[in-house]
Amino acid sequence: MRSQIKKREDLIGDTGTITKSFTVVDAQEGSHGVDVRVRESGGEEYWTSLDDISLDSGVTK
Repeated sequence: MRSQIKKREDLIGDTGTITKSFTVVDAQEGSHGVDVRVRESGGEEYWTSLDDISLDSGVTK
């Protein structure tokens, strides 16, 4: 039996926060600030700003 997929219009446009575990694999500082490359537990890697993450070490700059 096939399950029905229902679009949740009430959620579209809502905002929130995603919390994920990651490891920093690279970091660069320039005039724009600090960018870090992170690897999630599933293996996905991407660049993000240091301002957008919270490190266990507490480093912020």
